[in-house]
Amino acid sequence: MAADVGTELLRDRISDLPDAILVSILSLLRLDEAARCTVLAFRWRRLFTSTLLFDFNADMPGRRDIIGTVNSILAAHPAAPVRSFSAGWSFLPRDQDLSGGCWLQELARRGVEELFLDFNFRDWSHRIPDSLFDCFSLKLLRARYCTFPDVPKAGAAPPLACLTEIELWRVSISDESVNFLLSQCTALERLKMNATSKFGRVHIRSPSLKVLDSDGDFDELFVECAPNLEWLFGHYMYMKGGSRRVCLRIAHAPKLKFLGYLGMNFEKIEIGETIFTEDRINVKTLMPSLKTLAIEVSYTEEGYIDWIIQLLNMFPCLEVLYIRSDTWSRIQAAASESWDVLRHIPCVHNHLEKVVFEVYRGHEWQREMAKFLHGKSRFLKAMEFHCMNDGDGDSKCHRERRSVEWVRNQQELLCLDSRASKDARFLFFKGQLVCNHWNICHREWYRRKYYDEIYEV
Repeated sequence: MAADVGTELLRDRISDLPDAILVSILSLLRLDEAARCTVLAFRWRRLFTSTLLFDFNADMPGRRDIIGTVNSILAAHPAAPVRSFSAGWSFLPRDQDLSGGCWLQELARRGVEELFLDFNFRDWSHRIPDSLFDCFSLKLLRARYCTFPDVPKAGAAPPLACLTEIELWRVSISDESVNFLLSQCTALERLKMNATSKFGRVHIRSPSLKVLDSDGDFDELFVECAPNLEWLFGHYMYMKGGSRRVCLRIAHAPKLKFLGYLGMNFEKIEIGETIFTEDRINVKTLMPSLKTLAIEVSYTEEGYIDWIIQLLNMFPCLEVLYIRSDTWSRIQAAASESWDVLRHIPCVHNHLEKVVFEVYRGHEWQREMAKFLHGKSRFLKAMEFHCMNDGDGDSKCHRERRSVEWVRNQQELLCLDSRASKDARFLFFKGQLVCNHWNICHREWYRRKYYDEIYEV
């Protein structure tokens, strides 16, 4: 009996745990501390190299020589493959040399496929080492608060041939580097650039690109040849500030399904042979592939109704229309124009299924536009009004939601009984459309919550 008890006390219960639980225990430690734990048993060493180092999370708060620690861990496990590498070094010293110790070259040698690099948020002084272009197996790159390296010299081997997705946030990058990535990364499908440095001319010539998502901080966007481009999103392309006026040119994008945001403040919009300028509209080329369009309406400017109608005529198979005006503008008076339009608009009459007013204040110009669209759209399924309270200058009222009585009054003013599609639903939401809608609209949790804030009227 005593012998049995002694045997039980000497038993290593931790070794009886399955690999998944042991990895969970190790993952609660800082990576350098987990590395030191591998001396306890061969099994722990195997788990470290096959799991924790396979997906290498190099976040190590409190360590001053982070680069040195990463290099020492890699040197201690020279044969361990690394699939992904994540570095959240938000407080990295400004004078820290990221190229020290060749850690990125070592990751490239081990076939790294995903890189997540997040540096000092106080400035963009940290420069990604040039050895980034040695990562021939790289498929995904996400970088924040840093400077992108200069493009390789002409004649070098084609770099980043496997790269399919790039996401840059507050990254200083030159026009030359952007255009290089678009033309030389032959597998690139998605490029997202938010809050990056201001560009001059972005030139898209890519056989593989499917999604371009940007804040739109450039002077000219030229889509010369993008046979697989489906999504072209410029969040602030329509904005006018000082001498900055964006020129958009689309020469060849036969699969484009989503385009936004377009507005009257563009210097020029040129799609095929169709040209929109400040004083001239000449529709010659149609784009039947486009299904969703997002526009910014400058309703105080003369000619805004004709501009919208001409724009809609370019997209004969359009199914979804998002309408945004100056989000914070409380100007109610629109340019003196009428929606009494007799012309046939193919997409409105034959295809339009959904209209979304992203910020609805109940201004007369919004009501008249809504009445025109629901009165002509025979296939309309839903029209959404994301309501916002102006508050008459009172910040407290500005935060309050519209009353149910106000919504009922809007329903009467919108003349919903005169809609062309009797099956159409008119939905009033208790707040404006979220500003990051396009970034999260594909996520399941957002889809589930989207209709939670509807007025019951």
